[in-house]
Amino acid sequence: MDVSAQARLENLLWAIGTAVFIVIGSLLVGHAAKAVARWRGLSAGDQRKVYWGFLFAAPWIIGFIIFVLGPALASLYYSFTDYKLGKGMNWTGLDNYRELLLGQGAQGRRFSQAMFNSFYYMAVGVPLQIITSLGMALLLNNQVRGIRIFRLIFYLPVILAGGPAALLAWRYMLAGNGGFVNVSLQNLAGSFFLFDWLYRAFIFTVEAINSFYAGIAGGDPIGPFKYAVPALIGALVLLSLVRGEWTPGKRIRAWLVAELIGACLIVMLAARALVADPLDPGLLLGIGALAAAGALIADYRGETRRFRLWTFIPLVLAAVGIAAVLALGGDMERSLYIPALLAAAAPLALVFVARAPAQKRLVLGVGAALLVGIIIIRLIPGQLDGGRLAVLPQYLTLQSAIAQPDNLNYLNKEFAVNTPAALWLYGIVALVLGGLSLADNRYPRTARTAALVALAAFSLIAVSSLVDGVRYFQAYNQIAQAAGDKNYHFAQFNAATAAWPDKNRVPLWMTNELWSKPSLILITMWSSGAGMLIFLAALKGVPRAFYEAAEVDGANRWQKFWKITLPMISPAMFYNVVIGVIAALQTFDTIYILRTPQTEDDLASAAFFLFNRTFRQLEIGQGAAVSWILAVIIVLLTVLQFRYNKWVYYEA
Repeated sequence: MDVSAQARLENLLWAIGTAVFIVIGSLLVGHAAKAVARWRGLSAGDQRKVYWGFLFAAPWIIGFIIFVLGPALASLYYSFTDYKLGKGMNWTGLDNYRELLLGQGAQGRRFSQAMFNSFYYMAVGVPLQIITSLGMALLLNNQVRGIRIFRLIFYLPVILAGGPAALLAWRYMLAGNGGFVNVSLQNLAGSFFLFDWLYRAFIFTVEAINSFYAGIAGGDPIGPFKYAVPALIGALVLLSLVRGEWTPGKRIRAWLVAELIGACLIVMLAARALVADPLDPGLLLGIGALAAAGALIADYRGETRRFRLWTFIPLVLAAVGIAAVLALGGDMERSLYIPALLAAAAPLALVFVARAPAQKRLVLGVGAALLVGIIIIRLIPGQLDGGRLAVLPQYLTLQSAIAQPDNLNYLNKEFAVNTPAALWLYGIVALVLGGLSLADNRYPRTARTAALVALAAFSLIAVSSLVDGVRYFQAYNQIAQAAGDKNYHFAQFNAATAAWPDKNRVPLWMTNELWSKPSLILITMWSSGAGMLIFLAALKGVPRAFYEAAEVDGANRWQKFWKITLPMISPAMFYNVVIGVIAALQTFDTIYILRTPQTEDDLASAAFFLFNRTFRQLEIGQGAAVSWILAVIIVLLTVLQFRYNKWVYYEA
């Protein structure tokens, strides 16, 4: 038998074996489902329905287990090893996650920069793409002659955008010297004075923002600026609350913002505790506090099954953890983890001793509060002692918190160590907003007064930290220049903002780190036709009677858009935002084609870093860790978006 005939015979045997495997597997899945239905007490008719339903769904279930679930579990295991293709595999625990999340080593720093790049694509690219899609949809929603041709033209970039030829054409068009885009912009700037001013302002703004962001992504110190963001968030939210009357809607808004900030803080603290070496016992206390709070809420709502889950599962996990520590851990591990596990499980265990519902709630509430208090006390040493608490009062009185403005080492390292982390200010914002959300209708004046006081405090902190940040920036730059130790972050920012761009200044789109990410976002905006179709379909569904009624009431075009169009198309807006965020975090193909040796690190997203570590450098273990980190981030962001979609209007 020749080689080709033998190969065909082997393929035939594999096909027959696969078909037999699917048939036998489907029968086993069907019988297993029928057995479960019988165990649950279903009738004979229902058992037959379950059997046939799972029998026909079994090929997909088997395929999912073999080709999705199995590789996912294998990837999870690999992420805890140092597996490299062609070499042995050793268990390393959380070392891969620790290196990546803490930015340790060269690869940790590259991963941190890749995550900053992905966040840039999400925070800047997604809103611009949404605005572009909505604008095109509004244009194409008009009934004019040849509208179908315009719709085809607007959607055509979606078909061409992913192709290498189109992306390479963009590279030539965005060339810094003689590229079509720059030549066109310079001609327009030379013809119109106003456009020339806007063009130079655009160059100045983009280079200033991106040079500052490049420094943050590179880990350069930002000094007092770290307090400006949480203070501004608190001030802006409170400003929206104090305007007008104190309504239930404002209390709900305050609670949602407080809940969102609190959830982000919990995730960040949990990630830090998880990658600590050894594992931070505070993580166990936090899980216990979360379980106690969840059981308390479930009991308050009368959800018996959820209450049992919140109590039983954490107790079982605590018991397993204690047994594992006793079996595997040394003396140090026992002293660290066993008391933490016992303290975390204590409120849940005491629930079974309490008899009255009020006693159960009291035990859970007090237990959760005590665990949170222990966590805060553990965090305080090294954070709020040693005079660190003086920073916020100084900002409230518009003073500077920079103790040694002429010491480069202090500005570079000691300022961050000698001042409390910005997470504390985020926590204060969450507590203030959470407290205001609990304000009762009987005391609206007290709630409004408290909101005004908090608004004034956060505004003062925001202004002071911004002014102090500029002072810090100038002092750092002067000392670094005098000492000949220029920081790359500040040197690049100063070069970008030293002078107003002259007429010969052009964007260096694909050859400079300040313009590489805006170039990628520009190409993404060009291919916004998919979102445009979703918006266009939503616009077609808005009843014309709403606009006619608004015109009768004297509404102008902007009022109709803000009060009618946006609420009615909010489900489409929500869909495009969710899909856009996921796509931004998974950006890969455009980077792979457009990157150059000079801009690869500045363009690299988390997905591109994953590709490099896994398929180029064959570091399967660390690549698997990157994939799970990215998956968890995407899931958390998606859950948060669905949790806080109160602005979406769904018709009854």
